[in-house]
Amino acid sequence: MLRVARRWWVGWSLGLLAGAVPAAPPVLTLHYQERPPYSTLEADGHVSGLVATPAARALERAGIAYRWERTPAQRQLALIQQGDGLHCGVGWFRNAEREAAGRFNAQPLYRDRPFAALVRADAVWPADGRAADALAQRAARLLVKDGFSYGAVLDALIARSPAPIVRTPAEIDAMARMLAARRADWMIVSPEEAPALLARVPDGRQTLRVVRLSDVPAGEARHLYCNRAVPAAWLARVDAALAP
Repeated sequence: MLRVARRWWVGWSLGLLAGAVPAAPPVLTLHYQERPPYSTLEADGHVSGLVATPAARALERAGIAYRWERTPAQRQLALIQQGDGLHCGVGWFRNAEREAAGRFNAQPLYRDRPFAALVRADAVWPADGRAADALAQRAARLLVKDGFSYGAVLDALIARSPAPIVRTPAEIDAMARMLAARRADWMIVSPEEAPALLARVPDGRQTLRVVRLSDVPAGEARHLYCNRAVPAAWLARVDAALAP
């Protein structure tokens, strides 16, 4: 799924007319997960979604050649933080730990709505729907993904929570199935992907429910997260293309 920005193609064509073939442009590998509505592989082979579409448009406007690659989240982190080559993950939250090991673009690809909870239908849940109260329940097991950030507020609440925390490297569909199988009591989800997630879990609408978290702040911004081999000048061009 290689997509080469138009200006590179024009330059290559002009080089042919002049009798010389210029060196092929460096190609950025743009990593994604199959997570509707954020990023979805379409029948024609391109990737679209709330973060995928603006990322692709910005790279094309910036004149940066890229190709899509479907990659699990933990593998993305390894490639960005320790790997060689030109790698960016699409739709990552910024935090200090990640910034110490890679680089983010500045302009958001998308800003989430406030987080919600995906809760087992038979689980006890605080009447006021506050995340702080849910995390104070010692019997309510929270399922979280290794290496993920849920934003500064929720990350801090989770870090000091007395509740049992179940950690997994599994992707979000598998996490929802773990919840339905009673391996945990709840997990944090974005409202944007909750309907599609419920539809992909067998009997999901009967065994799970989506609950608003009344005390979480506005949603976090999603960015490109790239390894340090990706030039800062490229990300500046991407930001210029994304600027309102």
